[in-house]
Amino acid sequence: MYLTPDSLFGKRGTHDDASHIERVTDEPYCHARTLTGWRREIVQISPGRFQGRVFEACGRDVRVAREFLSRGVFHIGSAYAGGLTLGLIRSTDKRAAIWNGIQVQPDTVVCVPPGAEMVFRSHDETRVIWLFVPAGLLDAQALAVFDDAEASITQPMCFDDGALAVRIISAYQAVRKLTGLRIPGEPGSLHPYDALMAEIVDLARGFLAIYSRRQPQLGIREAHAMKILRQVRLYLRQRIGESICLHDLCEAAAASERTVRNACEIVTGESPMSFLRAMRLNQVRRALLNAATPVRITETGARWGFLHMPQFSRDYRELFGELPSETIRRQLRDSGNTTSDRAGG
Repeated sequence: MYLTPDSLFGKRGTHDDASHIERVTDEPYCHARTLTGWRREIVQISPGRFQGRVFEACGRDVRVAREFLSRGVFHIGSAYAGGLTLGLIRSTDKRAAIWNGIQVQPDTVVCVPPGAEMVFRSHDETRVIWLFVPAGLLDAQALAVFDDAEASITQPMCFDDGALAVRIISAYQAVRKLTGLRIPGEPGSLHPYDALMAEIVDLARGFLAIYSRRQPQLGIREAHAMKILRQVRLYLRQRIGESICLHDLCEAAAASERTVRNACEIVTGESPMSFLRAMRLNQVRRALLNAATPVRITETGARWGFLHMPQFSRDYRELFGELPSETIRRQLRDSGNTTSDRAGG
């Protein structure tokens, strides 16, 4: 369930306490819902137990957030609605994150424009700072650069700018420092929290000015990869539980095996079948964790295309660090249900 801004931040427009939330998560699909109003799916790709942390603060409809993800994941969906979201991605992993099919550097500022889709692969130990400014506080003419319906697969939605990256980090650090403090305001003066929000609005305007001037475009290879993967995803959305081979994906994308392989690796960092397996395993785990009563692992696995149970159990343990049966036992224990598990594991 998504929480409303008021339930997360309390009353708007007051500064007795800088409004904020902080959360710790241990499942990718739960982490995907922690930022206010986001509609994204997170698919865990790298092996090991997932841990996430989120900090989010709000002032005058401007939002500042920071999230930590311990494992490499693939993000797809939408960010804050009705405005421009900027992001700065940092990781202790030596591999670069992949944003819209291109590898981003530590000083790459990424963006999610109004109504756009976010396609993003992060690696282990990733930290992302997010800033959001409503469209009403920005120049409509500058935002028009993103109006093209195909912009998300023709434009990189990012560029390298060290100075802008430093400003984003400084803005987050300043908000974090003020959050939770009781700061008396001087009559007739601009409250420090309001001043920070104004700085973030100015930062977003600066990003738009630079982006409009540069008019960046994805390379032919990356743009083609984004289009191919979009076709593959549409096909998988309808048939992910069926028996699927690489040839099926090629037919769905009307492309050669080599083209589909390259496209998937460019956008997700994985081969097509490896990415499909990770998607299925994540769906199985979500089903097991959401089960209100004991379920049969064989039936749940088969629903998502796993017919060879020993191999499925090995793949599941390799990715999540536990067997499916252990997931069920933990879920039943945490929910207070003592009914014994009917499935093997």
